[in-house]
Amino acid sequence: MQYLITVKSQGSVVAEHTVEAPDALSAANQVELRYGEPVKIEHVTVELEDGRKRASIVVHNWHGYCFHARRVK
Repeated sequence: MQYLITVKSQGSVVAEHTVEAPDALSAANQVELRYGEPVKIEHVTVELEDGRKRASIVVHNWHGYCFHARRVK
């Protein structure tokens, strides 16, 4: 199937790409590789000053782009 991927940064369209892929997520992932390393999310535990622990999320390789996939054919 063919997908139109719209790339946005801070709400503004940066580019559009047409790609072949089996599904929308695969199409978006394929285009995301052109904009740097894929985003990776890590779940960590942070120890607070009083000794309590809190779950937190660390995002690696954040590029600031959003990808929207729409099937065109």
